[in-house]
Amino acid sequence: MKVYIVRHGQTYFNVMGRVQGWCDSPLTKQGIQQAEHLASYFESIPLASGYHSGSERAADTLDLILKDREVPRKRDKRFKEVFFGDYEGELIRNIFPDGKVIQEEFYAHGGENRHEAAMRFFMAIQDLERQEQGDILIVSHGSVIRQFLEEHSRTFFQRAKEQNLTRALVPNCSVSVVEIKEGKVRVLELPRSV
Repeated sequence: MKVYIVRHGQTYFNVMGRVQGWCDSPLTKQGIQQAEHLASYFESIPLASGYHSGSERAADTLDLILKDREVPRKRDKRFKEVFFGDYEGELIRNIFPDGKVIQEEFYAHGGENRHEAAMRFFMAIQDLERQEQGDILIVSHGSVIRQFLEEHSRTFFQRAKEQNLTRALVPNCSVSVVEIKEGKVRVLELPRSV
């Protein structure tokens, strides 16, 4: 089964440089355009189902991508973003004035362990392999996608070590493609804007 993993479109918190996590903010005009652009990319790709994390930004992105297609749309909270604890909604520059994001800082302030977030994401995909009869689309979030890919792709892990910001590694409305077979993940395409 192929799994197409998309990060939601640009949001107002993305533009303001705020930590979003389990907080939510709506798509910007550019975010809407990004998702509409992806609709043409996915138009010819057969999909059994489309999933989103339950956040407004992910649900709206999925709806814009699938438009009028008769593809079932489902919510699965296991695809939600990493929880950033006390820093939810804060300006990133106030937390990390030098621009270097230290993920462990979030965990130290009540945030979710990134490895555990990646495991919930992975376990959800394993469950879907047993439930679905075809390829699926998941609209999720930058940090959880990043951590999931770091754990399943040596190339991506190396890239993550060299670059620090999630936005650079998993841009808004980028598409990653993985294959899952008998519970094992193989990364076919790293995040790219299409």
